[in-house]
Parts: sequence; C-alpha cells; structure tokens
Amino acid sequence: MDSLKNIPALKSKWLSACASMVASWMLRFLLLAFPGFFKRWLSDPMTLQIEEYHGMSSRNKFFDALELYLQSKISPSTRLLKIAQTRKDTSFGIHFSDNQEFDDVYEEIQLKWKFISISKESSHTTLASKKKHYFELSFDFKHKEMVMNSYLPYVLERFKAMKDERKLVKLHTLVRLDPNKVKWDAINLEHPATFGTLAMDSELKRSVLEDLDKFVKRKEFYQRVGRAWKRGYLLYGPPGTGKSSLVAAIANYLKFDIYDLQLTHLKSDMELRRAMVATTNKSILVIEDIDCSQAELQDRKYGKGIKKNESEGNQITLSGLLNFTDGLWSNCGEERIIVFTTNHKSKLDPALLRSGRMDMHIHMSYCSYEGFKTLTSNYLGICGHHPLFEKIEILLQNTKVTPAQVTEALMKSEDVEVSLQGLITMLKENRYKGKDEYRDEDEENQLTYFI
Repeated sequence: MDSLKNIPALKSKWLSACASMVASWMLRFLLLAFPGFFKRWLSDPMTLQIEEYHGMSSRNKFFDALELYLQSKISPSTRLLKIAQTRKDTSFGIHFSDNQEFDDVYEEIQLKWKFISISKESSHTTLASKKKHYFELSFDFKHKEMVMNSYLPYVLERFKAMKDERKLVKLHTLVRLDPNKVKWDAINLEHPATFGTLAMDSELKRSVLEDLDKFVKRKEFYQRVGRAWKRGYLLYGPPGTGKSSLVAAIANYLKFDIYDLQLTHLKSDMELRRAMVATTNKSILVIEDIDCSQAELQDRKYGKGIKKNESEGNQITLSGLLNFTDGLWSNCGEERIIVFTTNHKSKLDPALLRSGRMDMHIHMSYCSYEGFKTLTSNYLGICGHHPLFEKIEILLQNTKVTPAQVTEALMKSEDVEVSLQGLITMLKENRYKGKDEYRDEDEENQLTYFI
C-alpha cells in the first residue's frame, strides 16, 4: 500500500525531470537557431540619435557624414533604394528609405544603424522641410566608451576619405556682379591631364610628385615652425610646354580646386583681399603670365595709364599681391598651393622669386624624346618601339619644338605612319629656325628648390 501511495510523487518527479530536460533542449535549440535574438534580449541596449539639424537651422555635419558612410553598408539583399540626380550632378545619388537598417562591426562590436523619416506636425513648414530625418545607432551599453571615443571618430575619418575619392575638382573664375563687387563662379574641371599623360621628363615628374606628397602630409610641421601651410611653384618656359596642363594634373592628383586669379578683373588691393579670403582650403591659386600682370601692376603703381579721376586708393599693387603670398594675409587658410606661370623668368621682379614665395622653380622645357614617347602613347596608342623613332630621337636632340607642336603634328592623321612622317617633316622645318629667345633661362636646370 505504501508503494502505491508513492506513485504520484514519483510520477511528479519524473514529469518535472522530463519538463526540465525538454526545456533545456528547447533553449539549446533556440540559442543555436536564433543566437542574435537572445544576444540582444540579454544585452543592455543603448541608442544614439543623430538628427539632420541641430537647433532650428544649423545642419548637423555628422548626419551628412553618415549619409555617405552608410552607403557602403547597404546590404546586397536590400530591395528598396531611392535614386536621384540633380541638375549639377554627374552621377546618380543614393538616398535611404524610411526605417532602412544597416549592420556594422567595429572591433568585434555589433552595431545597428537605422534611418528614420517622420512627418512634422507644424503647418508652417515648406514641402521640402515637412520631414524630420535622423539616424539611430543601437549597441550594447558596455561598449559606450569604445563607440563614443573610437568608432564615431572612425566614421568621420572614413567619410573624409570617401568624400575625397568622389570629389569633383572645380575651376573657379572671377565674375563682376556690379561695379563694386566680384565673386568666384565655379564649373567642374573637365581637364583630363594626369602625371601619366604629361610630356615631362620622368625625373622631373617624380620630384614634383614627391614634393606634393610631402607638402600635404606636413600640417604639424608647418604649425610647429610657425609658417602658413602653403607651397609656391613658379612654372616657366616657352608657350606650349605644358604649364597649364601641369596645373590641371596637380589639381586632379590632389583633388584640389583651382582658383584662376586674373588680376585685370580686380580694381584694388581691397578687392584682391576679398577674393583671396573667399578661396577655400585645399585649393590651388593660379596667376598665369605673371610677367604681363607684373608690368600692369607696375604701370598702376607709378600712375601710367590711370585716369585722372581715379583715386589713388582704387588700385591693385605689386606689394598688395606679395602680401598674400607670404605676408599676414597668407595665413587666411591652409593647405594651399600658389602657382605663378611665365614665359620669361628673367623679366620677373626678384621680389616674386625669393624663398618663401616661390618654393620651387620648375622649368617647362622643349619636348624631349621621353616626352615624345608619352605623346605617341597618348595619341597613337604606341606603347613600344617603332622603326621611325630613332630618326625622330636624333631630330629632337637638335630641334627646339614644344610638346604642343608635337601634339599638333601627331593629331593630323590617325594613321601611325602618316602621323610620324608628318612629325619628321615638321622637325626638319624647325631645325634651322632663328635664335631661340627662351634658351638663356636656366635651360640646364629644370628644377630649383628654395627651402
């Protein structure tokens, strides 16, 4: 009888053991099948919110950074994306749909981004501003310091790198709005020049590239020695030797905008100052044919050609220009390159050439055999040797022709033989030309450094 009384208790224990075993199996199965769900369930979540605007109208720069950074985190399985292209865009832009999510991993930390777009309740907003946009970042609270101190700065650095890769170089020129006001107007720089396509001596190219790379990496050095973070280049040589193409190649290489400063568009040092202050960092300020501009500045300085009713203060002077190359105003901005070009270096005022204003003097000389081979690769697609090359090499050693003249000859026919024979004829015709007016300008020294 006692054993029968114990049956319910035994049965209860057995059922309890079975339930415990089944629960353990089920938990193990769920952990294996849905690890992410339980990991989030057991974690201590934290959320950061990054809104499009900070305050009433100040745009949040970190929001802009996320718009580009998270494009690289779009899943291949994403089924909905918004595509747009404005009038000034050259490619399609990707925009996120509401509640779109992005997964990211940083130092083995799992992070979840979400883009949210909600309607504003205010009735005074315009159609374009009726939406409130923001990003939410969710992660485990224990990673807060790592996210705030390391991950978010990492996102900003990646954004800057991605922005530089996609940047369209702009060419800025001065336009006059009214008699008393000028401004910079910009278009996309369509010039295809690169250091690979320039008909320059390879050693000269290497020296210029090394100097550019050194310059952009020395921010701390310039700050430590108390100098403006800028670099000056003087490009001199005959017309058609590629001075403008070198400027374009530098801009395309560094992704720096070009500001083409034509001094004849300005009336006074005050206007020059305003134009210079309006330029941006990471830019190239170009003053072409500075020998001609210098003569104009000297004429104004000494009163030649000035109207009688023109006031003395309404002038642009050489000293005013020089003050922007290494004076106090040269510190208004950083990571800038100043380029002067001239056909006649010997005609320049020594004040323009001294160290601190033009750090490198680059002689753009006549076409060499090496430069010729670059041009035949560009225009005729010849990457190796051709039987006519030996004759052309001999002619180039005794003939002064510019890369522009060689290019013109090569473009007269798409037939390689016809094009090269035409070049040989042109070289023979130029072989016995008169005295070279550019020959006395440091022809042997292609590159001069001023440290």
